[in-house]
Formats: sequence, structure tokens, C-alpha cells
Amino acid sequence: MSKSAQDSPSPAIAETHASKGPEPSRTPTITTTPINLKDADDTTTFYNTHKPLTNPLPPAEESRLVHKNLLYLLGQTWWISFLIHLDRATLSSASTMGIFRDVKMTKNEYNRLFIVFYVGYLVALWPGAWVSQRIGHKRFITGSLFCWALLVGVHPAVRTGREMMAVRFLLGLTESQIVPSTAILHQAFFPPKKSPWVQLLWWTAGSLANVMLTMVAYKLIKDDNAGTLIGGIASWKWLHIICAIVTFAIFLPLVFFLPNTPVEAKWLSTEEKVHTIEMIRRTRAGIVNSTWKWDQVKECFLDIKSWLFIFHMFFNELPNNTSAQTPLILVGFGFTPAQSALFNIAKPLWGMVLILLSATLLYATNLGTGYTCALSYIPCLVGGIIELSSPWSNKVALVVGTQISSFKPSYLLGLNWAGTTTTGHTKKLCLMSSCIVAAAVANMISPEFWQSKYSPRYVLPWSFMTAFWFISPMMCLIIRFYLNHQNKLREKALWLGEQGQEQGSESEEDSRGGFLGDMTDRENPRFVYPL
Repeated sequence: MSKSAQDSPSPAIAETHASKGPEPSRTPTITTTPINLKDADDTTTFYNTHKPLTNPLPPAEESRLVHKNLLYLLGQTWWISFLIHLDRATLSSASTMGIFRDVKMTKNEYNRLFIVFYVGYLVALWPGAWVSQRIGHKRFITGSLFCWALLVGVHPAVRTGREMMAVRFLLGLTESQIVPSTAILHQAFFPPKKSPWVQLLWWTAGSLANVMLTMVAYKLIKDDNAGTLIGGIASWKWLHIICAIVTFAIFLPLVFFLPNTPVEAKWLSTEEKVHTIEMIRRTRAGIVNSTWKWDQVKECFLDIKSWLFIFHMFFNELPNNTSAQTPLILVGFGFTPAQSALFNIAKPLWGMVLILLSATLLYATNLGTGYTCALSYIPCLVGGIIELSSPWSNKVALVVGTQISSFKPSYLLGLNWAGTTTTGHTKKLCLMSSCIVAAAVANMISPEFWQSKYSPRYVLPWSFMTAFWFISPMMCLIIRFYLNHQNKLREKALWLGEQGQEQGSESEEDSRGGFLGDMTDRENPRFVYPL
């Protein structure tokens, strides 16, 4: 679309109809003020064209529609989460499958592979945010999956640590924007109070991926030891080949069926698409806007809550390499590589329990994301204390400590919380990308704690991890306190009528389901921050 076309008023957008039926003391309002396409979200034309022809959504039908979107959308995006965990965990599993025999590198060089991965992650985040907004999150996600399949598939051809670093850098480059793009896609279908537990259900795919990867790795290790692997190819190479094939097999159907907005959802009727968009608009949150707005970027970095979320994500991810180190830590306890692989089945299953428990708390209670996120750190904190306090002879306690401390759902909770408390599409995308930049920096630092000189006990690394698992929930509570304070200030201002007549007129219009501009949360005094 040309710039002149973008800036010209759209007749379909310009006319807003109130269609909620007759009211005893209020006359429906029709507004004919021209609206620029760059100030509207990408569903506005469709919504304003079909809204007058759509019946109101009964409360009972709303629940049915949410469950329908959950079934069909999550049925597709769930596999994206599956691949994120599958492809990312291959290197960790390969550490006990002979990769050091075939690729010339030391343990410390192996640790640097994780750093290089997150360097690529970091480099691509902000450019990726811009590209994903311009071409659409669906195209960006599927394009990234295709690149994953190629890059995971070339791992077996690598011979040196430098070559492996180059491949891992490119893998990080292509993965960086996947999580925020998928989160924004979910937020286009589910209102803020529902999207956090939808995100958690999405993340459960990682547990299945890790269980499957562990079982495949165990079988490959046993066959490798018996000398029965096809073609005499090493077990770690077969692991990457299998993962590349699975990635490509999932990529193909997503190209045809994954939607970018509710308008493109093939499983929804026209009326259901309107109702899905309306559920989001009632919370005064937009869907998608493809115009990059630098004023929203500026506001993002001047907003205090942005920095609170960014610092929370940084401290949350500093202990993240613990999970990647677990196979080597278990071998250091005296277990064989095959036994280490079997132990790793418990970790994703434990992770699934935590995710489902957190999703239940969000769905069935009024705790909210802030308190739920803070509580999710408790198992990690307990695991760290076990590792520091248990005697070396108590291998059962040490194994339990590694398993319960190597997973927490707080990453996704924190990222989703940042998204649901931010409106203005560019601002939201910028904040979520900045949070992942903070996570990438933390993940670059994280492997440096696990130097080989600290093995096998790793007292100093475990001490740092335990401290971070204490700081992170404190950050959650600080963020919640700040947002609650902002909500009280807004409520007081609205009650006193300080928002002004002009703003009141506009809010009246969008409260009736009409045009919703791409306003930020700071520009819209009626926006309520989810806690």
C-alpha cells in the first residue's frame, strides 16, 4: 500500500455504527469523522463493514467462542512452542552424546555456544520487531521455522567449534522474534484476562518436546553404544537430523493455516470474527497495526513500567543456563550419559505440572499475573537451597534439586504481562522485544557462571542462581504495586472528570464498539492495567 493510500481517509473506517440494540434513554451515535488508516488497527475496515450486520454476542456464546479459538489457534501455535524447545535443547542433549568427540572444542568453548546463540538473538530482536510488524507475524513465524529446519539440519556437518558458533549464531538470529510474535498473535484472539493462561497452555508443548527429545536421545545413545546406528552416523548427529525433519513437517501446514489476525482465521464465520475483535476492543486494546510509530518507541523507553519489566526479565533469565548444564551436572554426580538422559524426563514433566498449576491459578482465582509469577519461583528457590545445603553423599537430594530448579513458567508470564499492560501496537512490540533483549543479555552472561573449575559441586554458581531466584519474585511484587497505584490514580482522575470532554467523547465512541485508534496505554486514561 502506498503512503498516500495509507494517509487517505477510508469510508469503511470513517463510519461507526452503534448496533447493540435500542436503549431507553440514549440515541445511537453515528460518527463521520475521517480516520487515517495508519491510526487504525488492521481489523478496523473489516469490523466497521460487518459490525452493523452482526447480532450482539450473548455471554454464553462468548465462552463458546473463546474455547473455539483456543482449540483451533492453540492447535496450530502449540507446535511452534514444541519446536522452540525441541530445536533449542538439541545442543544440551548432544553434550553427552559424543559431540566433543566429533567437534573439536573444550567445555568452556561449548559454554560459549550458548553465548553466541544469544548474541544472534540480541542482534535480530529490534530489526525483527520491525520486520514482523511490516510483513505480518504469520509470515515472520513460518519463515523462521523454515530457517530453523535448515540450520538444525546442517549441525551434523560441523567439524570445529568455530563452525558450530556460526551455526548457533544464525539459529539465534532466526529464533529471536518468535515468542513475542506468537504472544501478540494470541493477544489478537484473547482478551488480557485470558491471554496469560492461554500462553501458559501454549508453553506446555515444551514439556512434551523435552520428554520426546530425552527418549529419542536415550534410544540413540543405547544404539550408538551397541554400534547399530544406521550409516555409522553418531547419535548426536542423528538427533539433529530427526529434529530438522520434524521442524520442516510442522512448518508446511502452518504456511497455509496459521492466521495473522481474526479476519484471516479460517475456522471462524464472519459473525464470529466480528465478535472476536469486539472482545478485544472492549478492553480498549487494539489488534494489529502495521505502521511503525517512532513516538510510541519513545514513549516505551520513557515509561517507568517498561524498565521494571525489562529488569525483571533480566534477573529472571540469569539462571537460565542451569537447565542446559543439567546433563553434565548429573554426569558429574557419577551417573552415565544414558542415565542422565533418563533423569531429564522428570524435568519437563515437572515443568508441565508447574505450567498447569499456574494456568489454573490464573483461570480459577483472582490472584492475577503478578502474584502468580512471584509464586512460580518458589520451586527454583527451594531447589537452589537443596543444592547448597545437601551433603555430596546424598545424590537423591542433589538430583531432586537439579530437577525442580531447572524450570519455571515466569519467563512467559512476565513477557505476556508486559504485553497485556501495554497498548499501542508499536509500543507493545518494542517493549516485548526489549524484554527479550534483556533476556538475551542475561542468557549470554549465564553460561559464564558454570565454569569447569567449579565442577562437580558448583557451589558458587548455585549461590548466584539462588540469589536471582529471590530477586526476581521481588521484582514481580514491585511491578504489581506500581500498576495498582497507576490504576487508582486513573480511577480517581476519571471520577473527577479530569480526562476532559474531548477525550470523553472519543472514549464513549470506542466503548460502543466503534473505531479504536492505535492509542498507547498512557494516551488512553480509560485503560486499566491487568494485575
